[in-house]
Amino acid sequence: MDIPLSSRQLNAGMLRIDVPHVTPDSTNLRVMALFTEHKSLIGLPVLENNRPVGMINRHIFLSQMSRPFFHELYDQKSCIAFMDKTPLIVEASAGLEFLAGQVVETGDKAVTEGFILTEDGQYIGIGLGIDLIKTVSDLQAKQHFQIMQSIEYARVIQESMLSRSRQSIEETLNDWCLFWQPRDCVGGDIYAFRRDEQGWLAVIADCTGHGVPGAFMTFIFASALEKAQTLAAPHEPERLLAIINRYIKQTLSQLHPSADLSQSNDGCDAIALYVDNQNAQMIWANAQMHAFVLGAQAEEVSVLEADRKGLGYSDTPSDHQWRRYQRPLVKGDQVLIVTDGLTDQIGGERGIMLGKKRIQSVLLQERHLPMQDLSRALGSALQTWQGQELSRDDITWFGFRW
Repeated sequence: MDIPLSSRQLNAGMLRIDVPHVTPDSTNLRVMALFTEHKSLIGLPVLENNRPVGMINRHIFLSQMSRPFFHELYDQKSCIAFMDKTPLIVEASAGLEFLAGQVVETGDKAVTEGFILTEDGQYIGIGLGIDLIKTVSDLQAKQHFQIMQSIEYARVIQESMLSRSRQSIEETLNDWCLFWQPRDCVGGDIYAFRRDEQGWLAVIADCTGHGVPGAFMTFIFASALEKAQTLAAPHEPERLLAIINRYIKQTLSQLHPSADLSQSNDGCDAIALYVDNQNAQMIWANAQMHAFVLGAQAEEVSVLEADRKGLGYSDTPSDHQWRRYQRPLVKGDQVLIVTDGLTDQIGGERGIMLGKKRIQSVLLQERHLPMQDLSRALGSALQTWQGQELSRDDITWFGFRW
């Protein structure tokens, strides 16, 4: 019989992994070489006399160095030009409970980039947020009380991970709505939002399962998206989905020749949508997600095109390519993306699913309302339809008026 580890053994050092590092004397050319050599490296520690002084984020660094003339200007300069001077630094002897609290305070940065581990202030390696969640869940599954604690940690970390995207939406869009409601304490739906000089990218995903398994998949998805954004531009949503698909399959060991695919058929449905404000168009790739558009002068709601392959599932090839769609935008156009927790919710007199047509009807009837009010109208319609029925799944929707 397995014996749970004592509380003294549950420390941050359990999560240590060895990665390359640089010093303040290292040039940005050296950083570029390390990121090129180590494709999975998300955060690069910066050490001075073997003490951590910062962390270089892969996505931020590559995004900056891809700008015109940045190579000429910064290749030979110190890497501290792009260094985060306040990474999360934790002693290896710190308990997992303390570490989880520090990750929550730091926000999603520690989940996606990782954190630095030290012994008496001396660098020994880094840890990853996704490994923290998995370790806490696995170890504490021995006892019910500890399971509830791990779920609470996962909930706070998951909400923290989403908060930066929500804040970016608030700062970028004028007329929008966002609803995120896990069926349980944590859930398998995730959203991400990032803007650039030309427009903005929104990604909505519905991962396999709900509760802790679903939440675990969202952390895998978030890590995959972070990697994809270092390899593909925001206006290449079809490439983003392809990279995420392969990353998920690799993480779940589906690419190994001897993998038992019947034991690992997890994945997600997702849409990556880029709005090009300068050229008044939207570009998207869609893996089985429900998305609707109501033109400013249209008389009916249309459905955005989607491919029938999800991301990461055993029957999705690792090299599958999603189609790239685009359409012009006219002032007043409305777009609404929903996960199937909404469309599949049972209710009504006959106990059937809500379906897409009822959602389209609400969107058409309430088209004159601001998106926040339209969202409340949709929520009210859902409550009326659901009645006393239990929620079947996590529910998310995101909408905007251009």
